[in-house]
Amino acid sequence: MKRFVLFLAIGLTGIALSVVEPVHAAMMSQLELTGGAVNYDGKYHAMMDRVLGQEGTLKLGQFQAIGELIPSIDKACETYSLFTSGFSGEAAPTATISGSSISIDLSSLFFGVSRGDSYKTWNIGELATGQYNPETKEFTVSWDHVFDGGKHEGLATFFLKGIAEMGTQPVAIPASLVLYATGLFGVGSLTWWRKRMSVLAAA
Repeated sequence: MKRFVLFLAIGLTGIALSVVEPVHAAMMSQLELTGGAVNYDGKYHAMMDRVLGQEGTLKLGQFQAIGELIPSIDKACETYSLFTSGFSGEAAPTATISGSSISIDLSSLFFGVSRGDSYKTWNIGELATGQYNPETKEFTVSWDHVFDGGKHEGLATFFLKGIAEMGTQPVAIPASLVLYATGLFGVGSLTWWRKRMSVLAAA
């Protein structure tokens, strides 16, 4: 009898798993950038500051080509841009929010300058950290980056601000778990029934 109760409980669990509503988990796919700046004395610091000061969209979990993250700026014969890339082994941008704190992995963020067929790029990203307002969804982050060599040598401090909208996505319970529970219930019930019939026949 105890064994029957056990199998019955397992079976009911399997049935419950098959009809339970999906759990909703918070996730972010992108960050809306509303402005930024850089504190830096090296070459191109003025144009770098102008590019960062624009509005844009940072997509998480993927790379963005020139012009997709923030609009490029043309001045004289040169074009100044921001983009994300993994060609040096960097990971795609990710963001983590914990209470009123936010961290954004910007290790794949690059600043580029093109002139005709010539194109130069500098990695300017690091792990950015800052504050997040759960009520307004606004955030501000900063990070330091050290440029090595030539006219670009020196420490730069970057700033970004924007809005982090949290979305929801249903997380379904794996079908294999449901099948396992219901299958176990069926096998247990059949075994119990056969033993019960054998006892009745012997009597």
